[in-house]
Amino acid sequence: MKSVHINNNHWNTLASIRHHMYEYMLVFSCDPVTEALIHNVKRYFEDNYGCSYAANLVPHLMLFQCTIHENKVDRILQGIEKVARHVSPFDISLTKFNKYERGTFYVDLESQASQQIIELTKKLKTEVGSHVKQWAPGEYHFCEDPHFTVARNMSALQVAKATLDWLYREFLATFPATNMVLLRRSLVNGSKYEQIAQFPLLGMPAGDYMQGSLF
Repeated sequence: MKSVHINNNHWNTLASIRHHMYEYMLVFSCDPVTEALIHNVKRYFEDNYGCSYAANLVPHLMLFQCTIHENKVDRILQGIEKVARHVSPFDISLTKFNKYERGTFYVDLESQASQQIIELTKKLKTEVGSHVKQWAPGEYHFCEDPHFTVARNMSALQVAKATLDWLYREFLATFPATNMVLLRRSLVNGSKYEQIAQFPLLGMPAGDYMQGSLF
């Protein structure tokens, strides 16, 4: 039987890299009242439809997500800060429930708020897109359809039941979007997201500059 040589240094290197790789997610959080309302719906989905990916998900609106080595994230932080510096706070209004065919139920946004977030995402893509393409190829996503997820990975039966109960209901809530929050979690199994930075929306005119703390 032919012997197989294992390069321990190679595996150790891979393990070391993995422990320094993080999934980063830039989000808008909602105010406590809206968060409680969405959480109540999530709990209903878990209790009545058996949706295990519902109540444990903290309500958030994802703007940008990528998996990248921690040594390469500084350029992303700088880009996010630059965008936040020139974007003014605005209101996010929620209107109704909707679903994706792949088994996700969500709360939809009013069209004006949705368009403002899409424009913000375009600015983020301009500032950090080339960097993540280089250092996180295939491991990044920019928001194209702003929403707050209620439940995901739902079966066809779960979606059918939820559609009858929720699809035509209104969900009326409005809250101010004043800062973006950056979360991260390790790729090690069982790791949870932690907040590592906030980026206030300052609405400064183009050309103005103010050095601020990222943390």
